[in-house]
Amino acid sequence: MYEQFGFARSVTGEQSLTLFVPDNTIDPKQYVRGGPCRIVEVRVIGDFQSLVDPRATNWDAATGFVTNKTQNANGYLFTYPFDPPLPDGYYQYQYVVRFEDSTVRTIGDPCTRYGGDLEDRSAFVVGGTLVEPLGLDNRLPSEDLIVYELMIDDFTEEYRGNRPAIDAVVDKLDALKSLNINAIEFMPWIAWPDDVTFSWGYDPAYFFSVESAYVHDVAKRVDRLSRLANLITECHNRKLHVLLDIVLQHARQGSGTNGFPYYWLWQNPIESPFVGQFVPAPTYGMLPLDYDNFCTQQFVTDVCKYWLTRFKLDGFRFDQVTGYDNPHFPQEGAPKLVADLKQYAQEQHLSNVSFILEDDWGYQVIQDANMIQPTGAWFDQFRSAPFGIFTGYAVTGQVNSQYMRVLNAARDFDSSICPTIYIENHDHGTVTCRLGSRDRWYKAQSYMIALATCSGTVLIHNGQEWGQVEDLWEDDSNAPPQFKRVQPRPLRWAEFGDAIGQTMRDQYSFLMDLRLQHKGLRSPNFYPNDYDLNWHNFSPDGYGIDEQRQVIIYHRWGDSGDGRLERFMVVLNFSDATQYLDIPLSINGQWTDLLNGNAVVSTQDYHLHNYPVPSNWGCVFWQK
Repeated sequence: MYEQFGFARSVTGEQSLTLFVPDNTIDPKQYVRGGPCRIVEVRVIGDFQSLVDPRATNWDAATGFVTNKTQNANGYLFTYPFDPPLPDGYYQYQYVVRFEDSTVRTIGDPCTRYGGDLEDRSAFVVGGTLVEPLGLDNRLPSEDLIVYELMIDDFTEEYRGNRPAIDAVVDKLDALKSLNINAIEFMPWIAWPDDVTFSWGYDPAYFFSVESAYVHDVAKRVDRLSRLANLITECHNRKLHVLLDIVLQHARQGSGTNGFPYYWLWQNPIESPFVGQFVPAPTYGMLPLDYDNFCTQQFVTDVCKYWLTRFKLDGFRFDQVTGYDNPHFPQEGAPKLVADLKQYAQEQHLSNVSFILEDDWGYQVIQDANMIQPTGAWFDQFRSAPFGIFTGYAVTGQVNSQYMRVLNAARDFDSSICPTIYIENHDHGTVTCRLGSRDRWYKAQSYMIALATCSGTVLIHNGQEWGQVEDLWEDDSNAPPQFKRVQPRPLRWAEFGDAIGQTMRDQYSFLMDLRLQHKGLRSPNFYPNDYDLNWHNFSPDGYGIDEQRQVIIYHRWGDSGDGRLERFMVVLNFSDATQYLDIPLSINGQWTDLLNGNAVVSTQDYHLHNYPVPSNWGCVFWQK
């Protein structure tokens, strides 16, 4: 429903602006918490006033156009028709809202598709380039995805010049494709308030609009959305899935009346049914969205449907789902959102759409995901166990038996839910930062092999592939400005081509190709499944961990894609010395070491004896 509001042009050419405000005296199901908006009048102001009426002055409230207030089944509509229609162009506007107590506010449109140039102005386009992205012919299931996490501003800052950041991303798509990824997860591009000078995108205000800073070109303002459509088309032409990191737990209030319009459209903003605490969770100074009210649930669902269908996205990563998942209300919030979107995708004949949640950073995510039933969930233990800031194995230089549970990433998730595994993401210091320097990147190689050979959707953070060093404080509440978490960290593209960068990219490309070529590595099967975490040496059958020698052995298997079974014996050596091991094999015969020149080995007693495993590396023995 909400996607219908804002600017609209009918098939016969009529143009109008429509603001919708829900009201529970008209439709009691709209909200159970909140009050009436108490709006008396809504006027439209903009840069087109003098064009519509020569007696009017642009951006002047006194000569603004009074909307027509009507009632629909769910609340009130405030509509202004353009008669005659406006000519082709890019137009900016705002609503001037007067309330019963004579308060007057100038507010943006909560359903605008375009951002304006400043002061949280909304915009619309008449004419311009057709916004028609190309869809992806064959979406892959979550377990087959290798995702690249991309922050649009940082990714392009160093080389884009005066071009819109969205355009500049296209320059590097072939380089990304060479990593053997098949998906890009874009950090949020939904518009935030104009009083925010820099953002990661986790402070949305205009949920149907792409952030102006990413698409702004003063010479071609009518092409803002077509730029995003072109980026998606370019990704799909390369068989790259497009996932959007979307924030639906909170909204940015802004300063004054900037920010989330459905907050400011109430005379008393705290009575807005869109905001309120649905579940105790941090909101970082922003407005929690109240999923106890139907209007909020419908709004965010319509937002997702809009991005999914209008721009032919291939899925979402839902940020901080703990903030809208209330176990006491399992039919509201995140569970209902995911269920409704799955049903919508089915009705639209959209297969393999990814609905991936970011939830608790511990093992609680498993229980939460099993209740919500997404297609996937971020499994942060895969990162924090080796690269946690103080206690990570790579930081302390000592892997222990607890890592065996981490490597068995799919364990306890419902079979329909795929964990997302990674060793670095945007929220934490980078791998090379935790290792102490880029020169020590080689200490990450065994963890890279684990990433390529364990169950789940694989995710690689931008800059990880060449070892960019970035330190992020886990808690920056008392940090000096230079250590605040949310600040520009442009990718250093010179490192892309230097010796370390080239070597690391080759390694990631090789390992991700290995994963793509062997479907069995994407199965949930893992042995030992019930490893005793009190063991500090190999199990009696030779699997698990030898903490003294810092080596791990585990078995993976699954369908190879042609109906045949393929088996893998994975050996990881985290030490700085070659280790000579007795390696168990599940069957006799010939095995190929996929990591080390496809060396062929053979056994008749189910073991390789005294086999050398290279330092900070490993072996992946394969048999089919």
